[in-house]
Amino acid sequence: MDAASHDVYFDVPGVASVRWDEDKQLVLVEWQGWANATEFSELLEAEITALRKHHGTRILADCRRQRVLNPAEQDRANKVWLPRALAAGLQCFAVVVPSSALADLNLKASLAKVPATALKVAYFATPEEARDWLGR
Repeated sequence: MDAASHDVYFDVPGVASVRWDEDKQLVLVEWQGWANATEFSELLEAEITALRKHHGTRILADCRRQRVLNPAEQDRANKVWLPRALAAGLQCFAVVVPSSALADLNLKASLAKVPATALKVAYFATPEEARDWLGR
């Protein structure tokens, strides 16, 4: 990735990064592993900051390397982060599914609670498929 064309909002090796992709006009989240409660909270806050700063409406979360997160943290994300992300402008959320079957199951179960009228969510096998969908 060309760092000059991406504003970095969160970058913890082995956890994840959150960047603004200027070319695609979206928040790009690239998971690298597992996040503790503090890291997950900071990552979510970074997403909101990037959405607000750039008046963004789309997030592409590449979760292929994401490991299982604490279910309580995922619940908190739905209750606290989601309303704030929607207020910041989020409309479309493209998820490249985790390779871990359990992480995939937990992520989809968590996002299934989000009303389709509030947020368009779609799942993909590759980042390219996710970008194509977001490009519509």
